[in-house]
Amino acid sequence: MITEQAAETWDRDLDHLFTTIGHHFGRVEPRRRMRDYVRALLAPVARKNSWQLAEHAGHSTPDGLQHLLLSRARWNPDAA
Repeated sequence: MITEQAAETWDRDLDHLFTTIGHHFGRVEPRRRMRDYVRALLAPVARKNSWQLAEHAGHSTPDGLQHLLLSRARWNPDAA
């Protein structure tokens, strides 16, 4: 079981990571989708498929996450 303090530390560290790599994304939307995707991957989601991850992130469909991950969005994964 993770403590509340550990969860807060992880949350701060993730925010720092996203701030650090954010410039590798051409627009704010992919930046936010990547943040949502990583947070959903780290969350206690029973099945890690597009629909469940999008639902956990508060998206109505997985389209935005799929757009990001299927290389249609402009960003540099090697640099990030």
